[in-house]
Amino acid sequence: MSNSVSANNTDVYENICVTEYATKKQETKSNKGTSEHNTSGHGGYRLAVVCLLVMLVLMLAAIAILWVKLTTERDRIQTSYNNMTNQRDLLVTSYNNVSAEKDQLEIRYKKVSEERDQFQRKTDELQKNLRDINTPGWKYFSSSIYFISTEKKNWIESRHDCMRRGADLVIINSREEQDFVEVWRRGEGAWIGANDRDIEGVWKWVDGTAVFSGFWSNGEPNNKGDEDCAVSGYRAEPVPNWVDVHCSYEYIWICEKRVNS
Repeated sequence: MSNSVSANNTDVYENICVTEYATKKQETKSNKGTSEHNTSGHGGYRLAVVCLLVMLVLMLAAIAILWVKLTTERDRIQTSYNNMTNQRDLLVTSYNNVSAEKDQLEIRYKKVSEERDQFQRKTDELQKNLRDINTPGWKYFSSSIYFISTEKKNWIESRHDCMRRGADLVIINSREEQDFVEVWRRGEGAWIGANDRDIEGVWKWVDGTAVFSGFWSNGEPNNKGDEDCAVSGYRAEPVPNWVDVHCSYEYIWICEKRVNS
């Protein structure tokens, strides 16, 4: 509206100036008889100059008003832009925080899932161990369960029977374990897991580990007659009572299955 008023004022002044100039010019023509260079002619030009100056002032005022308005609008737009930028930054920060929380939740969920699976495996393992410990015909001793046969077979067949049961021929690692086997074998010689079938004179257990001292009878092992398999309690002798015999002989056997602790 300020621009409209300024324009209207400018038009009014233009009309006044033009009218005054025309009047003065007419008066000049009617008074030609007097001098053409009198003061009236000079006054008309001065009036025209004054009118132009007034118009210039009004135009400058209109420009100033327009400049103020544009500057105010620009500042408003800049303020709005700054507010939107701040809101955007807040949204970005909020998004990043939510993303970080989501990542943390995923990590926690994965950890809880792993702990749950580990707990389930442990539970299953304990249940299996409990079933193994309570298996009819088996006895528990020091993290292992043992089975002793009632029939007799050669060393290879005896081992196959143990493996069919999920076990292997017994590996004796201590005097306590030897004494446990000794009580249970009922005075009969029994196959154990020691043998030198692969390399003569190099005695190993069925799991591939070396037989170090063991509980050999005096003079054993002697490899007499290609004797490559070990029997515990040969001829009901007391400990130490291991001997090496031919693997084709038939004895009872003792199986061992580890129970995970």
